[in-house]
Amino acid sequence: MPLDVQGTFVSQKINKIRWIPEDYVETKHFFTGSWDDEENSIKVWSFESLNEDEDVEYPKQLSEYKVDGDVTNIKFLDKNSIAVSISSGDVRILEVSAYDRQTPLREVHTWKKLHNFSSEKCSCTTLDTLEGDIASIGEDGNINILNSRRGDITRSIKGADSCSLHAVCFIKLNEVITGNIRGHMKIWDLRSTNDKPVAAFLLAGDELAATCITRHPTQPHIILAGSESGALAMWDLRMNQFPTSLLNAHAAGVTEMQFHPENPNKLLTSSVSGEIWDWNMETLTKKGLDEYVPLDDKTALNVNSLMPTLHKAINSLHCDRGRILCGADNEAIYLIKNFKY
Repeated sequence: MPLDVQGTFVSQKINKIRWIPEDYVETKHFFTGSWDDEENSIKVWSFESLNEDEDVEYPKQLSEYKVDGDVTNIKFLDKNSIAVSISSGDVRILEVSAYDRQTPLREVHTWKKLHNFSSEKCSCTTLDTLEGDIASIGEDGNINILNSRRGDITRSIKGADSCSLHAVCFIKLNEVITGNIRGHMKIWDLRSTNDKPVAAFLLAGDELAATCITRHPTQPHIILAGSESGALAMWDLRMNQFPTSLLNAHAAGVTEMQFHPENPNKLLTSSVSGEIWDWNMETLTKKGLDEYVPLDDKTALNVNSLMPTLHKAINSLHCDRGRILCGADNEAIYLIKNFKY
């Protein structure tokens, strides 16, 4: 079956979009987080068909939770609770009802102005979650490790960077990797008593911001970072001084990356240039330590465009089985169906 792309105008620039996972059935519910509006919000939606015999599904808003600032990231802590980072410097844990998705989101914990320049607030640029822990970073260059069960701060690394941090990812439970606005990547051991990174390296030679980081789902020593130039860098942390491959990819910055949850050889990326691509990563990740060569030719990797290029940025994507959601700056939500994985 060919790919089926449906777009729906929702009157808000979408900065983050996430399927709400369901056991055993294909999910119909999802979250969106908006930005650049007078009043931003996190919304819960459901896809519904107007007629039973019709294949077209339309998003219907179920509930809305207003926030003070832009939603900069949404990550799951478990199936029904999310950690949200906000440009006001806050981090919040919100819970959606497992039984009735229309019930308004419940606030579980809030860390107010977690990121700040003393009296002035600054943005919590993004966060990552792993097994109930949250790693948040901000324009203040600080890293905070939060415990979602107790609602406290378990570790704070002040001045982890001299400039704004823009990407963070848990490598394992006690290790995180961060990327800053100048493309400096640092690995932090959270058990260490000093506030110094255990490793540091550059994304690329030309000081471009790291916009997102993800780790390979089955090979945790492989880390991927997207840059503001649209390039994708890949490291093997067993030899981490420089990227093992640097792929010239999108025409502008990479906004989000996700490995397909059921096929780790499939990577999905979205970009400021309005592109959403599907990569076959098999050839790249199966190499041994001695086989790595810098790769500039993305055609060798088998890249497919999943929908026509938009004139505005695609900020976020999320995949569940054969269905991909993406949210864009043209104030629309797109549902891509029949994705072969």
